[in-house]
Amino acid sequence: MIVKHVDPEASMDITVWLSGLMALAGVGLGGLLSSRAQDRAWKREEQRRWRDARRATYGEFVSAVREYRLFVSGPDTRVEVWMHPDGTRLIPAIDSEDGECQTKMEASFTAVQMVAREQETVDKAHFLTSIARRVAVARVVYGPGKVPSDLDESLFTAERDFINSARRDLGLLDMNDVPFPQVLADIDNTLREAYRHQSQERAEIRQEEFRHRDDAHNHQ
Repeated sequence: MIVKHVDPEASMDITVWLSGLMALAGVGLGGLLSSRAQDRAWKREEQRRWRDARRATYGEFVSAVREYRLFVSGPDTRVEVWMHPDGTRLIPAIDSEDGECQTKMEASFTAVQMVAREQETVDKAHFLTSIARRVAVARVVYGPGKVPSDLDESLFTAERDFINSARRDLGLLDMNDVPFPQVLADIDNTLREAYRHQSQERAEIRQEEFRHRDDAHNHQ
């Protein structure tokens, strides 16, 4: 029988070497896991920043379109129309001194193009601005306060379509059409009838004043 003698110092060296290797492996694994966790945290933060930027941009765009529509519908707004070079449509032109709302709408549309993830969102934004410009043209063609109701309705529909597309871009569900409660319809009917009654009374008062003036003039 052969008996092998193991050098105690060599055995100790192997143990130390293995312990050091395992420590290094542990440090490396811990660093790798920490790096991956930091990377995931950075990506989540980046996604959050982009989501916040898109949400703010979409909100500013809708506000800009509403401001534009309100401005061009005003009784004192100076809007002209020109024939598009292709001869197929009219385009609105606002005086440079009053063109801030138009510039704001165009700039906010450009911002939508820069941050939107989906092409559908850009398309809906473009359609909304196109409808808004046609409202401006209609204001010139028909006169203040006489824009056809179906054109206004098209603008509101385009706005809702853009908002739903923007919500999907942000990972949210579409807005449902809000039902019009009967209680609001009843209130509107009451207010409408009261307004008509008051308008009729005011008209009768004016007619009575005119009769008194005519009678006084005839007696002179």
